Amino acid sequence: MTLFKLDENYAPSSFAAAPLVISYVLSSTVSIVTTVSGDARQYATVAIWNGSWMVWSATLTQAEPTATLPSDIILGSLTIKKGGTFNLQIPTTIQPGGITASLTLVTPNNPAGIPFNATVASWPLSS
Repeated sequence: MTLFKLDENYAPSSFAAAPLVISYVLSSTVSIVTTVSGDARQYATVAIWNGSWMVWSATLTQAEPTATLPSDIILGSLTIKKGGTFNLQIPTTIQPGGITASLTLVTPNNPAGIPFNATVASWPLSS
């Protein structure tokens, strides 16, 4: 009889804490990418990407669940205005975790800016 020993690298517990990456596409080149980590999926790093270039990021935790853009982010014809926020909701057994964005977007067709309020990432506790 041969016994099979599960390699620790492939144990279910090692996959449970693997980072979860969620992308929200704002335009053909601009994305908001959220990387969720932690045993209870309680940490989230939010980044704004312009193509392959990360232009801003912040890590949100239960102790600091909100990040605010410190300055305008100009991405070609799209500008994300200073003061925009990202908020973390920690997942529980009864509700998913998530990141909500409250931003003002300026485009050539909307030079005064338009509000953008959306859930840009959502995940269950057991993901």
